Amino acid sequence: MISKYAANTRSSTHVEVISMSTTFAARLNRLFDTVYPPGRGPHTSAEVIAALKAEGITMSAPYLSQLRSGNRTNPSAATMAALANFFRIKPAYFTDDEYYEKLDKELTWLANMRDEGVRRIAARTVGLSPEAQQDLVQKADELRRREHLDD
Repeated sequence: MISKYAANTRSSTHVEVISMSTTFAARLNRLFDTVYPPGRGPHTSAEVIAALKAEGITMSAPYLSQLRSGNRTNPSAATMAALANFFRIKPAYFTDDEYYEKLDKELTWLANMRDEGVRRIAARTVGLSPEAQQDLVQKADELRRREHLDD
């Protein structure tokens, strides 16, 4: 269980993040940009602070802002756990490159599915035969090559 006050205190539970392929700030901002309920935009920092407070976890707005901007780079394990819990992911997202890469692929898929054009195309494939779906995949591959998207 996360201490009600641990999210904003320094302790021996700090995790070194310098070996990560992306910064803590980049990983956190990716969650803000991508993980939010359908039909609305991304969560604000104020919403996250309020939700954490409702769970009994103290985190100041300036501290969260510093984490997001990269001015603070070494959050405690409790802070990472609190943020991970808010976004409904495992805390390992912040410290484990392999887990981050796996989840980042899912986040990319989620972001792509929010695009109206992608959803419109996907909706039109429902009910098509496997052969017709393969034709569409081949055509999409051709168009991606033509637009140099797979270089």
